[in-house]
Amino acid sequence: MSSTKRIRILIADDFKALRDVIRLYLERADDMDVVDEAPDLNDALESARALPPDVIIMNDYLPPIDSAHAATLLRKEGIASAILVISMGTNSDVIQRSFQSGVNGFMYKDEIDEFLVDAIRRVQQGERYLSPKARDVYRST
Repeated sequence: MSSTKRIRILIADDFKALRDVIRLYLERADDMDVVDEAPDLNDALESARALPPDVIIMNDYLPPIDSAHAATLLRKEGIASAILVISMGTNSDVIQRSFQSGVNGFMYKDEIDEFLVDAIRRVQQGERYLSPKARDVYRST
């Protein structure tokens, strides 16, 4: 029996198909459990308060607000879970606002297959994470 602590994850995205894809990738990881899913901010807040998860994977727009505002609300609620934002495509201002509001990591949806599991492990360990594509976007300004 392994003594490694399993990483508890909340997936917060309004698109069910993406939540399903993320869940499939995480089921392959032997140290992660998806403990809940949330289609909007209210459900994410409720789940994060009740669980709390180690990592919240959040869309860059979580109805009814963007990830920066959602992260600010989560932090004001005292939720200390690491937050990893997954975006369809944004500019460096969105990345910067996300980090300023308490987000721990940022990546793009087309990088999920390659970087998601590593990103989760890193933000859970307290690291700040920018995927390769997000680093390129952030540096370009």
